Amino acid sequence: MRADDHRFGLAAEAYVFGFPLVSTVRLSGRFADGGIGPLAPAGFNAFAHIRDLPGPHSQFVGVHADVLHSVAQVDLAPGPLVLSVPDSGDRYSLLLFVDAWRNNFAYVGRRTGAGRGGAYVLVPPGWAQGTPPDLIRIETPTRLLTVIGRFGFDDPADARTVHGLQDELRLSPLDPGARRAEGPPEHSKSVCDDLRFWEELRIWLRACPPPPAEADHARRFAPLGILDDPSPYVDPDPALAWSLRGGLRAGRDRLERVAHAGRALSNGWSSSPHALDFNLDHLGLGTRDEPAWRMTDRVQARLARAMMARQPIGATHGYECIEATCLVDAEGRRLTGAHRYLLDLAPPPPGASWSVTMYDAPEYYLVDNPQHRYCVGSRSRGLRRGPDGSVRVRIQSDPPADEVEQADWLPAATGDFRPALRIYGPVEDVLDGTYTPPPIRRID
Repeated sequence: MRADDHRFGLAAEAYVFGFPLVSTVRLSGRFADGGIGPLAPAGFNAFAHIRDLPGPHSQFVGVHADVLHSVAQVDLAPGPLVLSVPDSGDRYSLLLFVDAWRNNFAYVGRRTGAGRGGAYVLVPPGWAQGTPPDLIRIETPTRLLTVIGRFGFDDPADARTVHGLQDELRLSPLDPGARRAEGPPEHSKSVCDDLRFWEELRIWLRACPPPPAEADHARRFAPLGILDDPSPYVDPDPALAWSLRGGLRAGRDRLERVAHAGRALSNGWSSSPHALDFNLDHLGLGTRDEPAWRMTDRVQARLARAMMARQPIGATHGYECIEATCLVDAEGRRLTGAHRYLLDLAPPPPGASWSVTMYDAPEYYLVDNPQHRYCVGSRSRGLRRGPDGSVRVRIQSDPPADEVEQADWLPAATGDFRPALRIYGPVEDVLDGTYTPPPIRRID
């Protein structure tokens, strides 16, 4: 049996369109019901907290070595929620809000002037009723969303203070009599596994429809059955099922090819500050609704959204945090623990704060070392600084022979490694490319 050529191509396109929704809602259910890694299950509309300090045995890759996280899966079907945010003082703090389509639509934190805490109300789409004037209103694009909290810490002794801040982060119903949140509707158990994606897309499109500007695009996929009710996938037409299976593989292969296309390097560093600019329709509190931070082509935006949905949830727009990674030295040679290196940050990266974190490659886990030092940065105690504020970071797998130089040492893996430079609250010189990280120089 041959797949219908029209529906085959349509299914490949629909996969790219629908993958962010399906993958995000699946992840939301897993977080809420079973927990993931160090995050215990908390259900919906409650925060789960990572209490243990990040280290080489952390179950997530690419973890921030100087940040503790809190995560809540939110379902606003019962009505608005009140969000209580603690006063974090001058420490790095951030709440990021991600809708069911993987769009970051709001930020609350020090950059937005909310570091002193406050009370907010999360409002579901279409909510016409008023909310208390003393609550800052955050309108959400979808009833299902993820809220991720981040609190920076300076050293292990500072963790207890962060735990207290996490405990003050709370969600509660605006209406105390509201019914219990149930999470996303379940797909039919009668649909075979290889059509499960399409059944979930059909159901979750109803629960979390795309923005009006994308509605016509979604209707183009009506021949695939994703707008039908009841489900056409319980006893599917054989030709349709063939097209859906082949189209899913073709769409997935397209994303894989794009993922391997690579990124441009600057002094050996690679970054994607505009990777989240695909959100074109709902830019709320703390976002920058400016042409420079919006993709102009919706086709490009859909593909970029699908590519981001392949990554762990929690990335931010570049104006919130720039992250650059490096695999090669100034001469283009692979970074490896067999050699010693210098990273001269003169001056240091311009922003609210910065850090350089060491990961192994290709796994991207924090590097184990006797000092339990996984990053250095603007909040590091004892880091030596020049009169102009410049910092020289010594990168090597063994300790420097000079004890004084050990204050500036970032332990590297014995094999290949990949440091990551993060600039929190970057200034415009970073965002417009005027500032680029200096190369890492090999010294032996």
